[in-house]
Amino acid sequence: MGYIIKINDSIGVSEHIKAETEIDAIIYRQEFENHRTEYLRAKKESELVIAFIFLQIYIECFLHQNMRKIVELEFKPPRDNTCSTWLGGEKRYVQAKIDNFATLFFAPVPDDIQQLLIIVKDRFDKISDIRNLFAHGHKIAAWSDSDGNSGSTQAKSLLTETQLNQSVAEVNEMGLAWSTLLDRILTRCKGLRGVDEFKFPSI
Repeated sequence: MGYIIKINDSIGVSEHIKAETEIDAIIYRQEFENHRTEYLRAKKESELVIAFIFLQIYIECFLHQNMRKIVELEFKPPRDNTCSTWLGGEKRYVQAKIDNFATLFFAPVPDDIQQLLIIVKDRFDKISDIRNLFAHGHKIAAWSDSDGNSGSTQAKSLLTETQLNQSVAEVNEMGLAWSTLLDRILTRCKGLRGVDEFKFPSI
């Protein structure tokens, strides 16, 4: 089966810069929704595998894009060295990047902010672990023998509607922590005027 991402059906933009900063996350979110809907309709494991993969990619893209945009808007001249340094570390993993993101606004990082960061990283790790099993080619199989014993691989055991619902709930917990973090960050901002457009839309 081939998978085609249809950009024109995914977004409506009024200006070029908005397309540049939002297009990837929007596409991945739509693809997750499409494959989740098809899985719930037809109960095909192949659709569920793709849904999990797109869910993780969407979350990763969302966090990277929004951290980058917030830094670009907040750290303008004469504070643009901070922005340049940040953009120079774009290849960092989300876990390291979000810790550094928080230190741009808090020094030291207070305990309540640390707790929000822990939630974001923990929930991101959980969906990433699932995505990695499928994207890295781990075997999806079940077995049984003549004595009545049976079992399944770790990847196979994750392919359930229950796990899908759990993962969506965990992602929404991550999103709530992220959005709360932004509200706290806004109180420390000098250039950024609002954070609502960077908050996580519940799945």
